[in-house]
Formats: sequence, structure tokens, C-alpha cells
Amino acid sequence: MIRNAALIMFLTVFCMNVYAQKQDKKSGEQNAGKQTQAVRTSQNRQSLPSISAQSQYTDTFRIRNVNFTKDVDYMGRGEILEVQYTLCNMTDEPLDLYMFVIATYEKTEEAKSSFEMPIPEKERLRSIVPFPDDIKNFQYEDPDNHKIKFLKLPKNPKAGTNPDTGKPYHLVDRLNIWTHHLSKYRNNYFFFNEVAILIFNTEGTLLYKQMYEISGVRH
Repeated sequence: MIRNAALIMFLTVFCMNVYAQKQDKKSGEQNAGKQTQAVRTSQNRQSLPSISAQSQYTDTFRIRNVNFTKDVDYMGRGEILEVQYTLCNMTDEPLDLYMFVIATYEKTEEAKSSFEMPIPEKERLRSIVPFPDDIKNFQYEDPDNHKIKFLKLPKNPKAGTNPDTGKPYHLVDRLNIWTHHLSKYRNNYFFFNEVAILIFNTEGTLLYKQMYEISGVRH
């Protein structure tokens, strides 16, 4: 009888050890899975692209006769900004280019003192109407809070095609560009106060960037 009791005790301890080992293995696999998921999340998490405030130019072409005109939408939806300019080829070879014209309203309050931080560019933008008008091309997710931000930089530079051809703008000598941007009526209505012109080559590399302040634009 004592021998049977000893056998039962041995089997009980053995089973408990096997169960404990299985639990440790399961816990280790779960922790490893969590760590792998955390690494994947970290790898997939991308910061918002930084945008230089400096202008950028190229020797291959020039932009001339830039003109801004304000008009009223004939359907009564708001006011329209018309942007016109001439693109001039400075080389002996035709150029294929992707172009964007981005009209924005940006909050421009200056800091009250040198100790107060100015408004970050990501927080200044209040309205954006690009041409071509695919707004999602300028929409980014902020990895810090997962909120949607709009930046004056297209995610896909090659989307800036000529709407008449669906292909890059083909510049031989001169090319007249005309775009329009609707600022819809709303509560606390405001019109655009800045315009950006961005031009990329066929590789998607930014060749030209110029910002214009347009407060006081004429009708």
C-alpha cells in the first residue's frame, strides 16, 4: 500500500512538471508572437515626409507670366482661383514633365515672442485644392496619432499628367498652363492665400518648386 501511495505521488509530480513545461512553452510562443508583431508594426510605421520651405529651380526650363485671377463660380458654390503661367523649354530637346498646382489656405499667425514656437507646417494647412484634383494623393496618416494630414507634396508624382492626354506634359518650346481651384462657401469662409507649383521629371524627381502668396488677388 505504501508502494502504491509513492507511485501515485510520483505520477502526480510528473504530470505537474509536464503541465508547467507546456504552459511555459505556450507563454514563450505568445511573447515571441507579440514581439514579432511589434517589430512588424515598427517597420510599417513611417514618419511624415519632411517638406523644405526653400524654392527649387532647374536650368532645363523656366516659368514665366505667372498670373492669378479670382472669380465667382457660376453655379454659386464658391469662388474660383484661376492660375496661369507659361512653361519655356531652355534646352534643345523636348521634355516630359509631371505638374501640380496646389492652392491652399494656411494659418499664418506669427509667434508672439521669440520664445513661442511657430505653428508647424503640418498644423497650418486649413484648406487644400490641388490640380489635378486627386486630394488623396496629398493625404497622409500621421504615425503619432493616426490622424489624416494633408501635405503639399504628392505621394505619386507621376499622377500630375496632362488632363487632355493622360500622359506627362510634353514641352517642346512653350506650353501655356491654366488651372482652376474652387474654394467652396462654408461657415467661417476663407479664400486661398498661397499657391505652390511643383514640377517633376519622368523619374518622379522634383525639379521645380515655387510658393506664391496671393492675398489681395484681383477679380
